[in-house]
Amino acid sequence: MGRQVAIDEPVRVTVRTLPAGKIAPKWFEWQGRKHSVVALGRQWDETVEGRRLRCFLVQTPGQNSYELRWDPVEDEWVLHRGWLLNLV
Repeated sequence: MGRQVAIDEPVRVTVRTLPAGKIAPKWFEWQGRKHSVVALGRQWDETVEGRRLRCFLVQTPGQNSYELRWDPVEDEWVLHRGWLLNLV
């Protein structure tokens, strides 16, 4: 993995719906660019400030990895952090 950076910025995410109603991010928009998700890794739930969030580890072209967090109640996405090999 590359250099870890804290981001914590709201992002727009497009997802695909999987069997049993689960979702998988397809791409996200950050810094005015669309970042395609080429690999979906680990997924887990976290409680942050009383909110239950669904977290996704994703990889984009160029081998950068990111943690996306989704608040299903508010339907809001945050790009929490990244591990950057190739700076964007």
